[in-house]
Amino acid sequence: MNDPNGLVHHRGLWHVYFQYNPEGADWGNMSWGHATSADLHEWTEHPVALRYREGEQIYSGSVVASGADDQLTAFYTSAYDDNHQAQSTATSSDGGFTWQLDPDNPVLDRGTSSFRDPKVIRFSEADGTIRWILLAVEADERRVLFYSSTDLRAWTYLSAYGPLGTDSVVWECPDLIPLAVDGDPDRVQWVLTLSTNPVGADPDPDGSSMSYVVGQFDGTGFTADTHQLTRLDHGRDFYAGVTFDSAPRGDAIMLGWMNNWTYAHVFPSTPWRGAMSLPRRLSLRSAEGETRLVQHPPAFITEQLSASTPHRHDTAEAVVLTLNGHALVDLRWDPTQTGSLRLRLAGAADARVELEHTPASNTLRITRSGGAAAAIHPYFPSTSAVPLSGATPARLLLSLDGPLLELFLNDGEATVSNLVVLGTQSITATLDTEHRGQVDVTAVDMSTGA
Repeated sequence: MNDPNGLVHHRGLWHVYFQYNPEGADWGNMSWGHATSADLHEWTEHPVALRYREGEQIYSGSVVASGADDQLTAFYTSAYDDNHQAQSTATSSDGGFTWQLDPDNPVLDRGTSSFRDPKVIRFSEADGTIRWILLAVEADERRVLFYSSTDLRAWTYLSAYGPLGTDSVVWECPDLIPLAVDGDPDRVQWVLTLSTNPVGADPDPDGSSMSYVVGQFDGTGFTADTHQLTRLDHGRDFYAGVTFDSAPRGDAIMLGWMNNWTYAHVFPSTPWRGAMSLPRRLSLRSAEGETRLVQHPPAFITEQLSASTPHRHDTAEAVVLTLNGHALVDLRWDPTQTGSLRLRLAGAADARVELEHTPASNTLRITRSGGAAAAIHPYFPSTSAVPLSGATPARLLLSLDGPLLELFLNDGEATVSNLVVLGTQSITATLDTEHRGQVDVTAVDMSTGA
């Protein structure tokens, strides 16, 4: 599996569709797989929702709930064998389990080869009426195109945003999200998110990643506060993230694919290949004259931590924890007292993960190393860096779910998502600091909740 598609909350269920090869562990035969959850924690997989056809693969897209009968409408990219991409639709009247293709497909066609990844959102006019806005990319041109509709069928071109940034990437999987700044409903800004993947003869070895830009959308065009893309996740393995339609309370809940196109084709299958990130609730926070995207861990994570007792450790000696490979670790410390902090993860495999915060550099570095890591791909051993102040108390929430390592820093001000290969047995976590100090540690075994 790869990109999340058609994220929607409908009749009490969270639906995730996703790019899926129903016939193998490699990319191909692209279709929409399907899974549902009542709580974003435990998931049930269902039969393939939209299957590829002869001459046409089903690429990424979105789903919206609309109309008096609460019908679901899917928008997806038809990728034809003649190297032509256009947007098609399907509808479901049984809650998203079976789909009927529109006989008039494709419904939006520019006659180009990299027009893809439609995301449909609602836009409220000043008089309260609703229009539908469709975003899609011309991937090679690094442009997001905006279209408008009142009936989800006839689409009128509005405007485009881009190109921006380096020309050695393609743009994919856009989303446009209104968020209240610091929780103030009178200060709403729009966040345009997109995924970038290196192309060309000498692609960036860091591979694919996600970025965002904050600005305003007036129903016709997007105007950015600054003409600079900001990294959305500082790890190597977070891509194609989009938000759910119709989430309760109007929350913006994002799900991303945890992998990197540089080595996605060789990452071990067990027997599956490809997985989703934790769902993340998005918000905007103002700090130091900027408006920044914040990503909060899901409720089931915070509930597990709240139910567990933190332990205060004196780091005169190293603190050693044994984790089962599906665990949460929450660290809180004051870098002005402890100096540098290091957390090392080691398992049965010849691979290591080291997290090191150096207050003088205001940086947390996450390094993957070892023979098992090097065996996957030459670019898999790597170091990811993320800003983390050394002058104020710090918090690091670590989620380890088999090969999926996700970090949330200072209540979601920054995130780091990396694949790891620590083996399938228990993991030893070793914590030490430069100077003797106090570190509050909460560890939760997610397999038992203890």
